[in-house]
Amino acid sequence: MLLNIDIVCFNCDEEQPVWVHGNVFRSKQQSPAFIQDVDYLVSTSTANWILFWDYSLGHPDEKLITQLSLEPLDVFHAGLKLGTRALPDAMNYVHPTWIYNIDGDDKVTHSNFRMSFSAALVRLPVLKLLQSYIQPYNSWQMLGVAFGYSVILSGGIIRYHADMVKHPVVASPVVPLNDEWIFSRNFFELRWQLWTLINKPGLLANIKAWLSARHIPYRKPKRVIHPSAKTEQPVPHAKVSILAPTLDRYSYLKEELRELNEQTILPHEVLITDQTDKQRRQSIDFSKYNNLTIRYFPQDEKGQCIAWNKLIEEATGEYIFFFGDDAYDIKPFLIEKMLQTMHRFNADMVASNVREKGIVYGSANYYYYMSDSFPITLIKKSVVTKAGGMDMFFNRNVKADHDLAMRCHLNGALMIFDPSAEIGHHRAPSGGLRAHNARVITNFMAKNTLTKILNPSASEIFIYRRYYSAKQYTNHVRIKYMNQLLTNGHIFRKFLRLLVMLYKLPAIKKAYKANLHTAMEELNKRRIPVSK
Repeated sequence: MLLNIDIVCFNCDEEQPVWVHGNVFRSKQQSPAFIQDVDYLVSTSTANWILFWDYSLGHPDEKLITQLSLEPLDVFHAGLKLGTRALPDAMNYVHPTWIYNIDGDDKVTHSNFRMSFSAALVRLPVLKLLQSYIQPYNSWQMLGVAFGYSVILSGGIIRYHADMVKHPVVASPVVPLNDEWIFSRNFFELRWQLWTLINKPGLLANIKAWLSARHIPYRKPKRVIHPSAKTEQPVPHAKVSILAPTLDRYSYLKEELRELNEQTILPHEVLITDQTDKQRRQSIDFSKYNNLTIRYFPQDEKGQCIAWNKLIEEATGEYIFFFGDDAYDIKPFLIEKMLQTMHRFNADMVASNVREKGIVYGSANYYYYMSDSFPITLIKKSVVTKAGGMDMFFNRNVKADHDLAMRCHLNGALMIFDPSAEIGHHRAPSGGLRAHNARVITNFMAKNTLTKILNPSASEIFIYRRYYSAKQYTNHVRIKYMNQLLTNGHIFRKFLRLLVMLYKLPAIKKAYKANLHTAMEELNKRRIPVSK
């Protein structure tokens, strides 16, 4: 029998546990001893996977474990049922509204870094690569969470699995403050450590704990686990429906159709809604794109969600590709590459690497990672349908894609970002959401001008009050304004920016309160509870 899965057991009986899938190692749920045991394990094991298991939970489900070992992912765990939910608190000050800072229901298998070594299946090469992130935490829960966070930052694919442990075992514990600061020192730059000190209650206690962890070095993991370069791996046949709503951007749309017409794997169909005013609506000669099956739907009522939902409803492909009308530099192998990634990880969604026109980017790191955004994206139609499509509250405002991504995540969708699937995006001065006076000011503008201020929109507030805690929302707003205060440029420019923001403070407060009121009205109308 192939020895494929070694087991590290905790709280084993005196007799050796019966485990036919590999070798058996014993360890303790105490960090110094456990760290030494992991060092020994990675130097001796020849298995593909390591199962960490606390026998006080009962015996592991061997059928499930062997099934999971056949998946092309890196870690499966049961952390949410073992006390890791919402850990660590430090995340609420540095990444408060990161999509993976939200835990789904513990009955739903989903992407989640908050693992526990009491029930975890880890690919051995990943354990070897990241074993140095298993630090001497005082709490067992934080030791696992920190390792899980290093996995996700390194480009590993980590999933909470609802069936590894049948029932929740413990409530989320109170983690020692020192452990919070070991985590912060290890993963966050000094500026974010100082930001947390300023904003986290209990300044003196936090300073003491922060100083006690000064021996912990900051080491930002690099994505190094799954190279994303295109391979010659054949792609199974799949029907892809391209969704391309347009509003007064015919020149961009024609450029997009021309490049889609040259794909190595052609789309099953290209669906277009046209919300341009009737008197300005143009007739497009679709016969020029002879490789494409194009279906055209003129729409008099305007709004992005009306357009997207119409096309989602009309799509007949297994996959839908949220494209829009202003993509360019579409490589001939884009659809082929995205499908290849989809099948490689058995993913539900693959996000492309969108490069905004006019922005100078640094060198790309071509390694996969779990997506936390929803740019030009390929996704299973069944996943979008289950999530309910686009929410009409966002019809003429920003963040509709973010809201859909959140609902897909909470439903358990596996979302992968493919850095090598690069695609250009026009920074169009008109059309799209700008026709509804939305996205007039972008983050890029706010960081690179002295006078433009980007307030949280009503739709942005709606998302962050709906899905996140009051603490997470408050810190998100603080970070948003602080980022704009620290505009790009020299110190004198930053000082001028401060003066401008102080001058505009009454107007900023007024706009913020108006948007907050709109968002809360909608949440109240839907009877969606929000934390105080």
